[in-house]
Amino acid sequence: MFQDIDSSETNNLNIPKTSTEQSNTKSSDSQRKLSQMKQYNKENAVIIDKKYVLLNVIYQGKTSTIFEAINLQQQQACVVRMTLISKNDNSTKILQYFKTQFENQFEEKYQNGKIVQNPQDCLVRLIDHGIFMNQYNYQVLNKTGPSLKFWFNFWKQRFSFECIILITLKTIDALQLLHSSNFIHANLNMQSLLTSLENQKTLSIGNLQNSILFKPNSKIGQKCQHINKYSSLGQHLGIQVYPKDDLESLLYIVLQLLTDGEFFDSQKQFKTRAEKLQWYFQIKHSFLPEKVLKNYPPCFTDFANKIKFLNPMELPINYDSLKSVFKGFKHLDFDWSNLINGLKKNSGNSSQQVSLQNVEIKSAQISLETINESLNEQVIDLHHRLVKNQKNDGDYCDLNPETQESDGEISFEEESTDKSYVYCFK
Repeated sequence: MFQDIDSSETNNLNIPKTSTEQSNTKSSDSQRKLSQMKQYNKENAVIIDKKYVLLNVIYQGKTSTIFEAINLQQQQACVVRMTLISKNDNSTKILQYFKTQFENQFEEKYQNGKIVQNPQDCLVRLIDHGIFMNQYNYQVLNKTGPSLKFWFNFWKQRFSFECIILITLKTIDALQLLHSSNFIHANLNMQSLLTSLENQKTLSIGNLQNSILFKPNSKIGQKCQHINKYSSLGQHLGIQVYPKDDLESLLYIVLQLLTDGEFFDSQKQFKTRAEKLQWYFQIKHSFLPEKVLKNYPPCFTDFANKIKFLNPMELPINYDSLKSVFKGFKHLDFDWSNLINGLKKNSGNSSQQVSLQNVEIKSAQISLETINESLNEQVIDLHHRLVKNQKNDGDYCDLNPETQESDGEISFEEESTDKSYVYCFK
């Protein structure tokens, strides 16, 4: 079982201490230096620990920057996420825990010839981590495909029921893995669900920065410090967070997919963020599965009722019971699988192996063009852009910048991004 790491151990491991409290440390100087580092990289490559060459910036937020990179030792493409040390981030500790757990189980069960399920099929994979320039935590992660938020904005028609069911089942599997080790995601949204370009039926969970450690027998309950569109009613009310809250967030994601964004009324305008969150709360509080889902297959109503009437105090949750309502559906697949297959076939090479001969490390050819993404959209493995107007699904409001909902990437702060881009694969 997961054990808390004290401050001395944390320093030795070069990983941030897990906390749900918001840091008040001012970091404008560190942020300015990070910008200077990115500018410097245009002419001189930045190499971390003599192992990772930073290339293009593929995401830039207020507290973190994600680079496309090359692992010099393995000559493979990877992703490096750099975060200011002054910002609390629980993801490294959690991902390292699951990485160690899998390695230990694999070594133990390999001798007995047993098959060990890889938790990395459900979570983004942490390859390496450390501290850079004494001011930034860095994570080296596997490259993934686009998030569910990307596909939701990109797809011109509604997702098929089979696609939504597969999304639901894969997310339940990932949440079960988290909850089995007493972790709660606490900030689940479409940006957190990442697809794959290799194993096309894989759906992994990312954005674990605000995740918390659930202590069932603790007298002091953990409360959520961050609210987004898909937060549970309990999170809105500020009460103790339970594993059920993640499943309730999944339910709201499913409802948003089924109704093509109409569940939260994407055309509604707000003057303040508080007004917006209150609107979300009222929609969730008044939700009646039999009314909202009457024109959809009965399995979705059954699933909604199972989530709605879960007792958060009854642990562990029966995840198989939740998945059983979809047992009548066979041959499940993501709607975008054929598109990915076609693009990969046209490219002629889907391997992540990278030839260093194609990288001019010391030249100015290394591009650091920032890709603006829709509300923390973490599109990691994309190289070509196609401009397309994205549907407004309620995450933006022109009346007041405070209502731009930061329901995805890093921090408690709002991140301004451009929503006029969509991307295609190489």
